[in-house]
Parts: sequence; structure tokens; C-alpha cells
Amino acid sequence: MRLPVFLVVALLTVGSCSREPPPPLAPEGRGLLPKITVASSAGGISPPDAFVPDPSGAVSRTVFETNEYPTLKIYIREFSFRPDRQARTITLPSAAVIQISGEHTDVRIAKERVALVWDAQKAVPAHTQIEVENGGTRPVVMRALIVEPK
Repeated sequence: MRLPVFLVVALLTVGSCSREPPPPLAPEGRGLLPKITVASSAGGISPPDAFVPDPSGAVSRTVFETNEYPTLKIYIREFSFRPDRQARTITLPSAAVIQISGEHTDVRIAKERVALVWDAQKAVPAHTQIEVENGGTRPVVMRALIVEPK
């Protein structure tokens, strides 16, 4: 039995439309960061990627850490600032590159105002005060890539 050409084309079209394309793969070395969770104060066990209270009044977490290099320790730390218009001061132990993700954020490095656009990166020397004031309506995240000598 021979099917008409238009019927074959219709069947192939319907068959190809019913399949969902596979999800796109993330490029090598990229992917989603851990879900934002806050440490439990009820005495329970906190997830390893939870934000914990920071002495500055913000909350922070370590996203990545490595001791693979013989003379360096490298880690990425995230600080989250509430939208409360209060300045929070962070002092990092070693040289770092910081990145701010948030709107309406006032950043001062060593008491000098710095105009950072969304996701711009800025190198900061060791033991320098970084003051962040969130004037927006959503939390602001500052990510710091810290390189510490052993």
C-alpha cells in the first residue's frame, strides 16, 4: 500500500513536533550557583551553602574554596545586603576582586565612592574597608574572589 506524499509529509511533521528538544547544556565550568538558603537558628543542621550572619551585619557564605596551589588559598565568598539603606563595612583578609550585583547600591572602597555598574569587577588591596549601602528594594550581592598566601 502506497501513501500519498502529502500524508507522509503530514505524519513526519506531526511526529517531529511531538518531540521536545533536549535542554541546552551549560558551557564547561559554568552552571547555577547553590540555592540561597539562610542558616537555621533553631539548632538544626544548616545546609553547607547557607548564608550565615557576618560581623558587618550582612550575611555571607563561601561558594568555592581550594588549597590545590602550594603557595595560595583561593576562595569565593558572597555577601548579601538587605535593602535597608544602612552602610555595612566588610574588610577582606587578602587582596580580592569584587563584583556587585544589584541596583541603587552605594559602594565606598577605602572611604572613596566608587561607581560600579551591574556586575563590574574591581580589584581591592588586602585589609581595605569596603562599605556597601543598599538603597534599592531587593538584596544586593557582593561576590569576592579572594587570593590568600599560605
